[in-house]
Amino acid sequence: MTSIEDRLAALMTAPPAGLVDPGHQIRPASVRGWRLPESDLRALTDWGLPDDVLMTPSFQTEAEPTLVPNLAGPRERELATADDRFYDLGLWGNDDLTPRMGAVRGDGRVLAILPAPITAADVAPALRESYADLYLPAVSFISSSVARFVDLSWRWRAARSLFAELTEPPLGCPQEEFDAYLDRCDDCERIVLRGFARIDPALRSDTPHTLWGGLVRDRGC
Repeated sequence: MTSIEDRLAALMTAPPAGLVDPGHQIRPASVRGWRLPESDLRALTDWGLPDDVLMTPSFQTEAEPTLVPNLAGPRERELATADDRFYDLGLWGNDDLTPRMGAVRGDGRVLAILPAPITAADVAPALRESYADLYLPAVSFISSSVARFVDLSWRWRAARSLFAELTEPPLGCPQEEFDAYLDRCDDCERIVLRGFARIDPALRSDTPHTLWGGLVRDRGC
């Protein structure tokens, strides 16, 4: 049987259209009036987004973008301007504490949008000293285009099922066996992260620390 590593590597270069599962496919009711590149509009209408991974797709119905960035500091202003407006694609996670996914009107970049940065003041008082340096910006990078974002979303859905085949050794196993398992997990994560960076070169410089990098490392092993 082909190894998980080989199947992950093949998945990273597989035609994206073959990864779409119609049973878990959410597409916008209409993108009429959305000012995005044609390739982005086509990806949304043809492929949509999966509804059974971390993200919760929920496309706005309005023709004009509905999200406005909070430019609270320099990290936000590196990614957005006061004139930017975003088409709402839904939640990056599955609860109201996670950012919304916004496609920038005009260029189609996909950014994570929070109402305000999350800092130590937002955690329980007993934990604030431990999280004194916490700063989750109100604007974070996801993908350089909607089309790449759609591609990566379906590719991650398929990769996640392969990660599930990595079986953790039983409690009390030899340390060497457990170390080998962790090394294999790391190898599989690297295959996916490198594949993602090939698809979206904007992820290449800091992939482990992007939202995609965190997703792969949290949902891998």
